[in-house]
Amino acid sequence: MKLRSGLITGAAVVVGAVLMLSLGWGLEHAALTSPQVLGHKAPELEIQLPSGYTTTVSDDRGRPVVLNFWASWCGPCAQEAPVLSAGYERYPGVDFLGVDINDTVQGYTEFEVMHPHLYLTGTIVFGSYQAYGVVGPPATFFINSDNVVVASFSGPLDAPTLDHYVSLIKS
Repeated sequence: MKLRSGLITGAAVVVGAVLMLSLGWGLEHAALTSPQVLGHKAPELEIQLPSGYTTTVSDDRGRPVVLNFWASWCGPCAQEAPVLSAGYERYPGVDFLGVDINDTVQGYTEFEVMHPHLYLTGTIVFGSYQAYGVVGPPATFFINSDNVVVASFSGPLDAPTLDHYVSLIKS
């Protein structure tokens, strides 16, 4: 009986250690999702807005940009939508731009109605999310006023994480 109890305890410790190491690795690498663009000019990306107008990531903004790739079918994207909306209001000197990927027009429209916000969103008409190294949404890129990608984050943002990354690009 003691041997069985010891084996169960040992197995629990090993499983716990593996889970903790996996969590640590995941948290560390969430911020390193796209090292190929970090420190480089943001890849060209043109987005069509619902109004029919287009905008680009660079657009000679001279302002930092939070670029968020999302999709209507993405649960974590819906989870982070209020965080991004609040961030847009909290940081008036930072442009927020949402880019819908791998979606339908109906999905995009319904998501926008369910998750209203004031920052610009649209779909890609030139360039690709793959140029940023995005595998799936949500993925967010933090671009300074010189159009250089300073940081990226994969997964749903919470307010403290967004605040940390915005502090890296604010002038």
